[in-house]
Amino acid sequence: MAKTLCEWKTKEIENGLDDLLKLVKKSEYVCRKCARVANTKKVLCKPIPLKD
Repeated sequence: MAKTLCEWKTKEIENGLDDLLKLVKKSEYVCRKCARVANTKKVLCKPIPLKD
């Protein structure tokens, strides 16, 4: 994946829902720019770890 989740447009989200679900399942990071979450920091533009 070349783009971060932060850059995904609405149509990309709709068309890539299966990929999106894999990336957000058991999220460990949140983007401090747009508040998206992911299970790996490489797909977010400004990731910070989620804390329990």
